[in-house]
Amino acid sequence: MKNNCFHKSILGLLFLSFGYFQCLMAQKIDTLYVNSNFKEANLKTFSIINNGQLTDKRSFFYFSFNNELNTVDFVIKNVDSSSKNLILEFSNALIREITLYKLENNVLTQHNKAGIDFPISKKPNEHRLFAFPIQLEHLEIGVFRLELKKESGKPLVTSALVKSESFFNKQSSGQLIFIGLYYGISFLSVLFSLFVFFVLKKARYLIYAFYIVFLGLFISSYTGLFSQLFLNDTDIFNKYRHYVLFSEISLLLFIIFSQKILEANIYMPRLKRVVDILLVVLVSIRLLIHFVFTDLFEQYVTIFMNLWYGVFLIMVLLITAEIILFFKTNFKRSSLFAIAYIFMITGVCITILYHSYGLINTTVYGLPVIFYSSFLEILFLTFTVVLMVKDIYDERNSLSEKIVIEEKKNLTAFIKGEDKERKRISKELHDNIGSQLSYLKRFVADKFKDSDVNSAIDTICNDVRNLSHEISPSDLKLIGFKNAVSDLTDSLSSQTSLSVDFNSYHFPERLEENTEVQLYRVVQETLNNILKHAEATQIDVQLIGHDSYATITIEDDGKGFDTKTKEKGLGLKNISSRVQQIGGKLEIDSKINKGTSILITIPL
Repeated sequence: MKNNCFHKSILGLLFLSFGYFQCLMAQKIDTLYVNSNFKEANLKTFSIINNGQLTDKRSFFYFSFNNELNTVDFVIKNVDSSSKNLILEFSNALIREITLYKLENNVLTQHNKAGIDFPISKKPNEHRLFAFPIQLEHLEIGVFRLELKKESGKPLVTSALVKSESFFNKQSSGQLIFIGLYYGISFLSVLFSLFVFFVLKKARYLIYAFYIVFLGLFISSYTGLFSQLFLNDTDIFNKYRHYVLFSEISLLLFIIFSQKILEANIYMPRLKRVVDILLVVLVSIRLLIHFVFTDLFEQYVTIFMNLWYGVFLIMVLLITAEIILFFKTNFKRSSLFAIAYIFMITGVCITILYHSYGLINTTVYGLPVIFYSSFLEILFLTFTVVLMVKDIYDERNSLSEKIVIEEKKNLTAFIKGEDKERKRISKELHDNIGSQLSYLKRFVADKFKDSDVNSAIDTICNDVRNLSHEISPSDLKLIGFKNAVSDLTDSLSSQTSLSVDFNSYHFPERLEENTEVQLYRVVQETLNNILKHAEATQIDVQLIGHDSYATITIEDDGKGFDTKTKEKGLGLKNISSRVQQIGGKLEIDSKINKGTSILITIPL
């Protein structure tokens, strides 16, 4: 009895398979012929879909919201002189279940079964996509059926290409080069952003680094790389935990980063508040329908999808408005960001049209359009970040220059005030106090006839005269800079224990009045500094003239100082400012316990 039942079952299966084969012949299915020159063919052209119930002019398979299980029948004939190894490749890496059957001895036999509902080890080929091997002997006609199972209430779209094994391997290697370039640029962008974050301590660069990371994870999930690289053979790819979560986090980070770049909180606070609200709505809708209200979503999938797309479109328009408004504030930054934004939005919109409505094919050289658009987006966003960093450093340099200029102005004003006050005091000493002392001397000499008193008054008069000359040398105009410096060194040598040598070689007899005054003050200040701080015993002063410039060298054998660590005091700042005022150049060379050398170069 059991044997009879078994035989009847086998007989029924044979009749079913035979009927299936006859059905294919009746519908005159186009046969795909492969020979030695065969590389690649689009399976859609040679297929019967859902037993002929579904026909369209698309170059890819699009199964709408209704049918959960779909079939694709096709025939391949090997006309090559030897056996042929082929690969059936699907562009969609997120298909729930794919089963490949082959008609053998009038019986449909399952050859391979894979999908995201199965462990990674079930993949028939170690590839990021679902790639099923097909082997045909010489002149063999292979009759096949594909069963594609999708999620209830959601569309399924994929391209299916039949490739020769050699062409498949060659194209896969080329794709890996593009993928490597993508993640190499992404990795460098992340490192650069983190470096800038640690240097500048601004959160926007950390947000950008995280955005690139999660965008890369989203792209890896979408292209099938994530399961290949990060999951074990026994793991099952969770579409919602990986693909959906990565896409929402990357969307969240991009919007936040865009608000930072466009400085929306400063220039567009109202728009920013609306964008923030829409962002919360967008992310909440996607997470709730995929993680909380999944059953409700399956019943009203079209309504939820259109709601999400509507909110997303409003968000796109608002950010576009922010970019346009920001053009007035920072044209370069907004232009670069606008280009990156266009690439991002273009890739997302094309992908939506592909997956939800099946309107356009998004696969180029085996990789989705969003892969290329996100790569270009990262490039231009990184250029934007580089420009932002440059703007920050330019602003800091400009501020530093303004501070330096302001310091120079203040120092110049101080020096001018000092010179003016010197002249006033010198004139007061010479004209008023000097004349009064002369009157006092004559009065004492006539009244008391005391030589000691007269000698003391003479000493006071000489001191006042010397002080007046030191404060503002009135004879600088008469004797010139070179002779005034010679007198200054002679005076220093006679009044102190220092040995001061003065030499002049072809130095101009006269310079411009302001130049002479400033240079004299520089030499005077330098000698005073040596006297106060250097603890020197020997000073050499040299004036040397050249065709187009002149130099002043002042050297001492004192204790010196470290020019790298020692900050400029008021004396050195005065010297530097005076030299700059006359268009000169100041160079200081000093080593601890080895003395100091100062070189001043002035144009003639």
